[in-house]
Amino acid sequence: MEKKQSSFFVAFPVSSVYFGALVGPSMVSGAFAAVYFAPYGAWGLILPLVTMGLAAFIVTCGMIGIRRWKVYDYSSYARKLYGPLSPVLSPLLEVFLILAMIVGGSSVIAMGGTFFNSLFGMPVFIGAVLMAVISSLLVLWGADLVRKSSTFMTVVLAAGFFLLVVFAAGTKSERLSAIITSWEVPHGVRFLTGVAPALSLGLSHASNALTLSSVSQNIRTFRDACMVGLISFVLNSAAFIACTVLILPYCPEALAESVPNLYIINTFLVEKVPWLPVVYSVVMFFGLASSGAPQLHAVASRVLPLYPDSWRVTDLTKNIITSFVYMAVCIAISFLGLRTIISSGYGLLGSLAVPLIVIPLCVVMPVRLYRERSLKK
Repeated sequence: MEKKQSSFFVAFPVSSVYFGALVGPSMVSGAFAAVYFAPYGAWGLILPLVTMGLAAFIVTCGMIGIRRWKVYDYSSYARKLYGPLSPVLSPLLEVFLILAMIVGGSSVIAMGGTFFNSLFGMPVFIGAVLMAVISSLLVLWGADLVRKSSTFMTVVLAAGFFLLVVFAAGTKSERLSAIITSWEVPHGVRFLTGVAPALSLGLSHASNALTLSSVSQNIRTFRDACMVGLISFVLNSAAFIACTVLILPYCPEALAESVPNLYIINTFLVEKVPWLPVVYSVVMFFGLASSGAPQLHAVASRVLPLYPDSWRVTDLTKNIITSFVYMAVCIAISFLGLRTIISSGYGLLGSLAVPLIVIPLCVVMPVRLYRERSLKK
């Protein structure tokens, strides 16, 4: 008899993919915290709970649907989710998810270009292409490699980023303590001021509830599904809070930087801790790779069945073609700039996600499943 695996060990690899796709580079770069949390002062330490509470709830609902319907690509999931309205809503969802993957991929490519430019002095365009190649290599051999690589990179990200936070916060410990003890916020800023952007950020990642289906083949029970949401909430909330802790003592100067954490290290920390930039480089590299791969994998998994049967080529070749086209688009959009992509792109995704994903997944689906269960009794 096969021994039942713990829900934690089933859920953690899936949550790691989510962590890598959502938090990895944005955590290590500080870009999301600088846009959505740190501008609100001490309230920025609470707002990540709002963002990730909403996002984790949506992802949990997504896992419940995967477990119930056993669907492992977002197109099949959409047909189950929308039911009779699928012919109308599924094409709209396809457009939305492609847009979401492009926005996410473009932000990773933009960060990658800046990262390699700062690290090696290479042109931003070359750095963007290099980042695209690295992300593509992790995807070509399927879901298992994405799960395993994301699990490994999550551990590296958490450990490395912990070091960064310790040294950055320690250098400005008095300033950070003053912000927290006096609950310091910028003039005119209130908690409710930051709630709407925080909720918008949480909604913008609703697409993960469907795209994670491509790596959720091992989700078997209701407990497994809930565990994915719980681990995602804890990991991602802690990451964004830690990132806000890192940035807050260096505000407002750090808020003007495209990669705030790199600015803090190079300006304030490198003389005291000369090896810290090396640690940062390793952590940032894994953060970028862990984010680009899951998004590309979701697109590749969906596009694979669409190739004509007359194309007598391997799945690996098809994935290479998909990777090339997807990454070319992301590289082009990345030149709009990281701040523009984060503030405008994710805000648009949050608005579109409500009718296409959140309401069908978190309101309509539970009602349907409850009725189906009642009819069986």
